[in-house]
Amino acid sequence: MAATAPPPPLDDPSVTDPLECPPLRWGLVGCGRVSHDFAQALKHLPTASVVACAARDLSRAKEFATKHGIPAAYGDYDKLLEDTQVDIVYVGNVHAFRRSIGEKCLFANKHVLLEKPFACTAADAEYLIQLAKERNLFIMEGMWTRFFPAVEQARRLVCGAHGEKGIMGEVVSVFSDFNFNASDSEEYPTSFVYNRKLGGGASLLVAPYPITAVSLFFGGAVPDSIKVVGQVDQHTGVDLQACIALSFPPTGTLAPASDSSNTEENTPKLPGAGMATICYGLLGESMEETTVLCTKGRLTIQTPGHCPTKLTVSLKGEGRGNATGEMTYYFPLPEDTDEIKTAGGYFYPNSAGFCYEAAAVSRCIAAKKTEAPQFTLAETMFTMNILDETRKQLGFKSVAAD
Repeated sequence: MAATAPPPPLDDPSVTDPLECPPLRWGLVGCGRVSHDFAQALKHLPTASVVACAARDLSRAKEFATKHGIPAAYGDYDKLLEDTQVDIVYVGNVHAFRRSIGEKCLFANKHVLLEKPFACTAADAEYLIQLAKERNLFIMEGMWTRFFPAVEQARRLVCGAHGEKGIMGEVVSVFSDFNFNASDSEEYPTSFVYNRKLGGGASLLVAPYPITAVSLFFGGAVPDSIKVVGQVDQHTGVDLQACIALSFPPTGTLAPASDSSNTEENTPKLPGAGMATICYGLLGESMEETTVLCTKGRLTIQTPGHCPTKLTVSLKGEGRGNATGEMTYYFPLPEDTDEIKTAGGYFYPNSAGFCYEAAAVSRCIAAKKTEAPQFTLAETMFTMNILDETRKQLGFKSVAAD
């Protein structure tokens, strides 16, 4: 069985089109590859507009503005923040400046979307979150994965929605990986990817994706054990790859039946469980999938797991190895417009999907929400705390440690 119709967005059940959103005026800090892809994706939203961009090099900002039809270009980030036409700032430059630029945005009374990673340390993340709360401004980590219709559908199937339970039973374990070969686009050791002081390394570049896959299906529960193994490059000081094993308290609240007399459908036959395995790295390409094993079946978010268009579900039947049904859900991306093609397409796979995130942010701000239900600030802190612990166990310093 296949399904193609996108489910309604989680933030507003009355919305049937995930691209439906009220007007919002964006300013872009950073004019690199990710900002290019974000600007391209915004062209799928008729109500969204990029009114300004900024880079440290004014000529680069002007070139970017010309390519994307942006009316204002600045060679100074502060100038963009003074622009009264800007409602929200998308921060897409080097990781090491997340706290300083995020702080500037908030003090300028701008809503802010900080591209993943939200910060380089949990302490910096907590500071920005508290500052945003004090100023009653929207802030979010750019975890665009959470807004893809395929992921929202996976959440509904496993976790349920609108008071209804999911169809998969209790979550037993989650397996998520994201490894790519950085040498395809990044020169070793000169690229910022390998520069620890600029926030380089696999933990900040790719680990947030599989970590947030785990927090999604375990509901943000705090793990009771974290074990990390990995490889730190002795020359550059950044982590190149690692595996994280997490254990959680039992996912179910009901005790298992002690004998066959209890035939209630919801009574588990075994004690609850909770385990996750995360693998990430910069050295080679993995399958990049997330599989959720549940008591009533398994669900797989298909590759590329951080920007997916497809998921599959296998429901368990009676007896070992038997299935009662296989379901495939496919959610195609919006097709490139002539405007997008003229501006050079995209650098990264499935970047058109940034439009789902941007639309949801617009809906949240219009509703006067200061965070998005698809990816809460508590989940950002979940990620940052695990990243801090990962670095600690691998034995290398964060940017803020200097």
